[in-house]
Amino acid sequence: MAHRTVTNRSAVQAVRSRILAPVTDSPERPQLPPAMADARSLVAALLAEGVREVVLCPGSRSAPLAEALADAADAGHLRLRVVLDERSAGFIALGAARAHALNGHSRCAAVVTTSGTAVSNLHPAVSEADAAGIPLLVISADRPHELVGTGASQTTEQTGLFAPALRLGVDLPADLSADLGGSAADAAIAGQVRRAVAAATGALSRDPGPAQINARFRPPLAVDGAAPAAVTTPVPPPAMAAQATEAVPVPLVEAAEQIGAPSSDAQGRGIVVAGDTASPAVGALARALAEHLDWPLLAEPTSQARGGPQALTRYAELLATGPGRDLVAQADHLIVVGHPSLSRSVTALLGREDLDITVLTERAGWTDVPGRARRVIPVDGLGARMTGDAASRATRLADSLTLVRADAAWSEAWRRAVADLPEPERPGSTDAVANAAVEVVWEAARPVGAPILLVGSSMTVRRLDRLARPGDLDCSAPKAVANRGLAGIDGTIATGIGLWMASRRPVRAVMGDLAFLHDAMSMGRGLRETEPDLQVIVVDDGGGAIFSHLEHARTTASDRFERLFAAPQRASISALAAALGARVHAPEDVAALRALLAEPVEGLSVILWTVSKKPPNARTT
Repeated sequence: MAHRTVTNRSAVQAVRSRILAPVTDSPERPQLPPAMADARSLVAALLAEGVREVVLCPGSRSAPLAEALADAADAGHLRLRVVLDERSAGFIALGAARAHALNGHSRCAAVVTTSGTAVSNLHPAVSEADAAGIPLLVISADRPHELVGTGASQTTEQTGLFAPALRLGVDLPADLSADLGGSAADAAIAGQVRRAVAAATGALSRDPGPAQINARFRPPLAVDGAAPAAVTTPVPPPAMAAQATEAVPVPLVEAAEQIGAPSSDAQGRGIVVAGDTASPAVGALARALAEHLDWPLLAEPTSQARGGPQALTRYAELLATGPGRDLVAQADHLIVVGHPSLSRSVTALLGREDLDITVLTERAGWTDVPGRARRVIPVDGLGARMTGDAASRATRLADSLTLVRADAAWSEAWRRAVADLPEPERPGSTDAVANAAVEVVWEAARPVGAPILLVGSSMTVRRLDRLARPGDLDCSAPKAVANRGLAGIDGTIATGIGLWMASRRPVRAVMGDLAFLHDAMSMGRGLRETEPDLQVIVVDDGGGAIFSHLEHARTTASDRFERLFAAPQRASISALAAALGARVHAPEDVAALRALLAEPVEGLSVILWTVSKKPPNARTT
């Protein structure tokens, strides 16, 4: 298959020549210092490659980039958000890229920092982008080469900082415009930016993730005296931007062609497991396969597949029971899609030796923790926009694997086994009260046009995995995302801000109290920054509830368990949220919570759901 070129070189050059028009050396319009000229060339290249969201952290070494980005933002060519904390900034950029992924696009968002520890603070977001396969472009300003290793202030080795996680690292030397001349420097910078964006989006590798441009600047970092006339930054032609930012679609590979002919015995009973994915097309394929084969669908809430008649609730519980184990023993095939990671019972399922396991992956990396997969098949992911063709793709794939539709009793047996499970929690228990909140939040995410749903990665997503009702037959699964690459609780609120920033759609985030407190300062914003349309629902269950479901709760003394694992905090969530500018609500019951969720998400708000035997007093700040 012939690959599309990543950009149109002549078109890019035309845009760049307009951006970087020569500036005369006169008292009224002094010549730009090399640092500023290089920075403007870098921003022009970002625009040409389709980067439209940039998160900027204040700093001195990055000042040339800040000025160039501000000019582009003022001209309406990109969305710029200035964020105090680099860790928050990294996750905001990650959230912006996730918003594009929800629309089927593999597009970068960029985060810009000054040198030193500022860059190190991006590591959690970079690690998550790597594990989750989300495009993220780090632009780190740096000292010139001669200062590295000298003890100069805010100077460290930045180029290898993220090395294991990076798809590409680019080190731009200082003063390129002075050393090479304007047009040659522009071309050199543009070429490196093009390579970095292509690597981050997985345009050629099928492996999206983080890339870094380390841009070195030598003083002067600003213009003394009269400022030069503003350099305009026109947006490149839409066709060029689209070409630059879309991953090259790779057709579905037929299994017989990829791995040789499978067994001649047609297999009629199987299971589809759908884990976390950033790609709606992949989720749609998982659902279509289950419906085509009439197999049970074990779909995590962020799989983009939790809808239709085959999707089950409480499947992880079922797998750990005798009836569940009996059903699995009757299966002969398992199809794994996305990144399932929420339950030990599913991990055990993936490790069974008696199942013919096929992994479908949209990325260069795939989930096969026990190493039992017998075949791995690439499928279209981000950039493919193939959601509507899922049924025909599922039919083709099933035929190539000689998979046949199960008898009607197969899926019905799974549904009946789930229905026969005992009630999940005692009414009025802390788990029941917490579950009630997340179920209501999920229901509010089901209608078409509902806010994007962001789910905390610890206990909250597991509550939904057990209980979230699948979407109806004729509707897609809710647009639900979580940072499940490394499953950390850091950066959850910041991710929500990024989702809003890129989509301009309201976002509703649900998380536990520790996840909220871990990232609460991300709600802070500068005086000139736009208030996001973000609603945060905090399930305050008094610390890390997930640990109560693990072996530590049985093996550790209660007081030590509380201190070492649950770690309840003294902070007042409502006071903290209000101090950061959020409207705070504390509904007294499920009906009041449902009423709050029925209102439009406008501006920043926090809903505090306190988990206790007695409902909290209603209050609104």
